[in-house]
Amino acid sequence: MKFATKSRHGTLYLAAPLKLQPLAHSVRLAVFRMAAVALALGTLAASTAALAQTAQASPASKRYNIPAGSLEAALTSFAKTSGVLLVYPPALVEGLNSPGLQGEFGINDGVARILQGSNLEIVNNGSGKYTLKKQTTPDSGLLPAVTVLAVNESYTQSLQGEGKAADGYRTRSVSSMGALGNMDLLDSPFSVNVVSQELIKNIQAQSPDDVYKISPSTLSQTPQGSGWAPMVKIRGFGSYDRAEDGLRRSYGFAVSMEDKERVEVLNGLSGFLFGAASPGGMVNYVNKRPTKDRLNSITVGNYGGSQNYIHGDFGGSFDADGKIGYRVNLVRQDGETAVDDQKIDRTLASVALDFNITNRFKVELGGSYSDYKMQAPTAYWFFEEGVPRIKAPDSSKNWSQPWIRDEMETRKLMAKATFEANEHLTLRVAYIREDQDRPKQDHTMNSVSSPTGYSQIRIHSGYSKTESESKQALADLSFATGSISHKVTLGYFGYTDSQWQTSYSPNTGWQGPYGFGTPTHVAQPVWPAVPPNSMYYASRTTNDNFMIGDLVKFNDQWSALVGVNRSTIKTIGREPDGSTNVEQPDYKRSRNSPSASLIFKPVPWLTTYATYIEGLEQGGTAPLTATNQLAIMPPMQSKQKEIGVKAELGGVLLSGALFDIEKANEFTDASGTYRQDGKQRNRGAEVSAFGKLTNAWSVVGGVTMLTAKVEGGEFDGGAPANVPKMLAKLYSEYALPWVTGLSVSGGVYHVGKQWSSETNTSRLPAYTTVDLGMRYVTQVSGRPLTLRLNVNNVADRDYWLNSYYLGTPRSVAFSAQMPF
Repeated sequence: MKFATKSRHGTLYLAAPLKLQPLAHSVRLAVFRMAAVALALGTLAASTAALAQTAQASPASKRYNIPAGSLEAALTSFAKTSGVLLVYPPALVEGLNSPGLQGEFGINDGVARILQGSNLEIVNNGSGKYTLKKQTTPDSGLLPAVTVLAVNESYTQSLQGEGKAADGYRTRSVSSMGALGNMDLLDSPFSVNVVSQELIKNIQAQSPDDVYKISPSTLSQTPQGSGWAPMVKIRGFGSYDRAEDGLRRSYGFAVSMEDKERVEVLNGLSGFLFGAASPGGMVNYVNKRPTKDRLNSITVGNYGGSQNYIHGDFGGSFDADGKIGYRVNLVRQDGETAVDDQKIDRTLASVALDFNITNRFKVELGGSYSDYKMQAPTAYWFFEEGVPRIKAPDSSKNWSQPWIRDEMETRKLMAKATFEANEHLTLRVAYIREDQDRPKQDHTMNSVSSPTGYSQIRIHSGYSKTESESKQALADLSFATGSISHKVTLGYFGYTDSQWQTSYSPNTGWQGPYGFGTPTHVAQPVWPAVPPNSMYYASRTTNDNFMIGDLVKFNDQWSALVGVNRSTIKTIGREPDGSTNVEQPDYKRSRNSPSASLIFKPVPWLTTYATYIEGLEQGGTAPLTATNQLAIMPPMQSKQKEIGVKAELGGVLLSGALFDIEKANEFTDASGTYRQDGKQRNRGAEVSAFGKLTNAWSVVGGVTMLTAKVEGGEFDGGAPANVPKMLAKLYSEYALPWVTGLSVSGGVYHVGKQWSSETNTSRLPAYTTVDLGMRYVTQVSGRPLTLRLNVNNVADRDYWLNSYYLGTPRSVAFSAQMPF
């Protein structure tokens, strides 16, 4: 006999049913049974006492908007909205689905509709407490497990309970679909992949590149190790765009992962949801929020090479009622990476506070400070036209210079408020500000003019900085027109980025050529003194959005999402003397970006959809190798058609989509000028899977097949550079049955061939990398201890990540984590 209690998604379980034993054993087990029952009843009594007053005060009927899906999820949502205490054995609802609930209902009628087809019924036990039972219940001789759905479980706590290793890292919701807010993952008419906090932790990710590697649809384009802002490629389009807690941002440097709850990747256009952004997709970083129960966790480890670090994660409530919660994350890291001479020295401190002022009014605050220093960032490579792509040189060597340094200091503040005025109206406002200072920004570029050697330029730049702010003010209105229910979202959201550049940027000029056998390192030059007032106000980009959308539910099978966003992009560019930048003229452009989706659910576990969406996008930035380097192109209009399907198959969420996207084509022409001409059209298919194939075997993976073409312009009929035809990934974990607590993992990541130039005269070979790992969970002095080991790029393969950067060499990461 075993007995345990644990909390999951705000529920309480009394695990391991207690079987009735033969008479010879009854005396021996009596004490244990009584203790188990007493503990369970005592816990239930405490929960009931805490919630009884709220449950009794709940109105006789309320309006519900519960989507079809698993019966457990529907009952959880019903308990939160109704304010009742609902008790039932978890095995009673396992594997069952519900048609959902739309409209205004009392307790009995509402639950009865949720239970349709389940052969279950509700029993009112008085004092706001209800139980479920089978309509015909024979005496089984078992004391069943008990589940309590509590009204005070917050959405934050529900989010924190998703994506666990025990669930195969599968999540059920998206925390923020831009202006629309949170949505059920199965029901959303968009292709979305979520990398949960526990998966981030178990692969020991320290930068967005590690997340992009494992996410089924993403490919790192500009690695964070380059010293530039991390750039991701989705559906063949590169983007620096990102969001944080649903607030649209522009690019940012030195992103840390230890204070992130999850990373949500929206594949495809997001103009209606996030405003001006790349048509490839949007990456939303969700920050950790306070925990209901006390959390004290320390992790010590090594991210590879000699990058030793310590990470403390602390959360809980300041008061017994949980009205004020806190979350603190502290990180200190220092040491060399797996690349020669490359070193990362960083400090991170983040704080989150939640104020549950009333049951309907919540205020969230947050702030963080990051100091990120990098020595010998990854070099940028450029092959001149007509020069064939050489075999990738040794990526563990420093092809930059040992004295090249980058430093980024980041300060961030965030505030959110959510007010549920009543069952029909919710108001949401939010604001986030981030200041990034770059006191040092040295870089190297390697130019290859022949297969036998390369030339190098070293650039030493002065102080620069960026100030960014994002805000939103939105309202959600729920109502019905006859039998049709609506959830209308309307309001404003937008962001502003201001940049101060430097007129001080001495360089060595092109030196070389040097051979590919080993890097050539030289002494640091004596740079000229920094002149006074070298930093100047260089540019400002603003994107304002006014949107309205309606999620319409016609019946249990058919629904639609329609809306439009009026998006306006304004930019200004200035020279050091304050005059208008001739290569970046001021502009202002507005456009309506519509979106329309039709959703059909033939059965509760299957969703099909068709979506059309448009978007306005800020023009790209000319690369450093262009004659008009860093010039920003005019805004572009993008369009996307997509059909998709999502299915819950056992413990796996399987998603697939066909898409067709078009946008203006941007490239560097024969004269070296970066410009727009013609359009780029990417058509493809993608599929992804998250979940458990068996109780012991978890999978996270996906495949993207892509056909990208240029239509019109100088390169009509060609293929855009750096767009692989195939992206295939599979990460898997298996819990070994013969060693309790030990899991082994492995990842296989394949990137297909891609053209390295716009003229399609040189092609990068396909590459495949393999990762291996293991995780062991045990106890030391009564406390859980988790040991992790991950080997990335086991074969130590050298490869071109894309035209500009080498891939990462083999590295070994390990850590030990213990809560206390």
